[in-house]
Amino acid sequence: MNNPLKDYEEKKLNLFHLKTTLLAGAGQIVDGYDLTAAALILSIVEASFKGYDLVQLSLIFFLSIVLGNIVGGTLFGYLARHGRKKFYGIDASLMVFGALLQAFVTDPYQLAVLRFLLGVGIGADYVLSPLINAEYANRKDRGKLLAISGGFMWNVGALLSVLVTISLSNVLASDVLWRVVLASGAIPAIAVIYGRRKFPETPQYLAFVKGQKEELKEKYDLKVGDLPSLKKVAWGAILPTLLLASVTWYLFDVSAYSGVFFGPSVIAKDIGMNGLTFELVILGAFAVPWNMVSALLNDKLGRRTLQAVGFAGMGLFTLIFALLFGKTGAIVSLLLYGLNTVFSQLGPGTVVGFWGVELFPSEVRGLTQGITVMAGRLGVMTTTFLFPYIISTQGIVTTMILLAALAFVASLVTTRLPEPNQVSLAEKELEMRGTPDVLEEK
Repeated sequence: MNNPLKDYEEKKLNLFHLKTTLLAGAGQIVDGYDLTAAALILSIVEASFKGYDLVQLSLIFFLSIVLGNIVGGTLFGYLARHGRKKFYGIDASLMVFGALLQAFVTDPYQLAVLRFLLGVGIGADYVLSPLINAEYANRKDRGKLLAISGGFMWNVGALLSVLVTISLSNVLASDVLWRVVLASGAIPAIAVIYGRRKFPETPQYLAFVKGQKEELKEKYDLKVGDLPSLKKVAWGAILPTLLLASVTWYLFDVSAYSGVFFGPSVIAKDIGMNGLTFELVILGAFAVPWNMVSALLNDKLGRRTLQAVGFAGMGLFTLIFALLFGKTGAIVSLLLYGLNTVFSQLGPGTVVGFWGVELFPSEVRGLTQGITVMAGRLGVMTTTFLFPYIISTQGIVTTMILLAALAFVASLVTTRLPEPNQVSLAEKELEMRGTPDVLEEK
């Protein structure tokens, strides 16, 4: 049987693709904004809540939102099999509610509850946005569209949080500053709720989950004959690939979030820089530009190559940073850390969220993405619990050597993943779920 979505997947890049990509990226902006902002204002919050030290507040700030990510990713990953569109907007609403109400809390436990709800919305968005964006995308440009709505938008959010914090720090009192900074993270989510609800159900879902050719004609002007009768997904066949994809996200988040959480305080301090200035330079000069480079290269070099090279570069420059730590000036240390960021965002920082949606059939795509998201969040939890302990007991050099080793392992794991670049999601579906008769006709 011929690919029923071929005409749609082979369309040229158009305004619909760009709109859906920007709408998908809003959730990543919220996540990047909030986690970076939380790291920047953590010491200010400590002054507002007497009786709580920095370690306790770190757990409240980061553990609550990460647990929410796991719940949201798992729950909405399951729900996505019952429709993409019906849940697209609920995730943004949760983000708005959780972010805005942080401005009015009176104790850390209220903050923990709201950050958990915010985390549920972000976790849901980690599943729904790349899944929906991939299913809306054309075949030739899918990589760049996913890259823009993912890693690029995350770092744009992080950069915005630095700019907002710098702009308001000399205007607002400390107790008001952190509330306004955290609540401002709701703005991108507010901006897209209506737009997300307007877009139609994805063609992949209509064709391969619901089998609604009339809807394909009405919503996408696609004239298809009989849709194929497909087998149920064989989990035993996809589990090895799913495990490899999950491991790479786990290892990336262990490394990446150690920098997100503690870069502005621990690392910047050790190289003699102000935390806000440090983040501004890293994000503006290294992260965001190289997200765009990755977006431009994704559909040319492929996901596997970029991620493997990115992890290897992270490992190399993290190792050099560790070996030269304390032996060079602030500029050299900043450059080495920046080069680590370059490879991070060229590779896994942009690509690692693609695997769960590009390698698996539409029937289980929400679940597979949810599982990889959960693996990443477990990496964040590992960092949250272990990084402060390791850096305080072993020092920054040993910690960086450990992170370098993990990056090299992740590079090797990446080479075992299939390459989805330029592969039609619909044709992949037919290969993985088609009956022998269907495959012969195809």
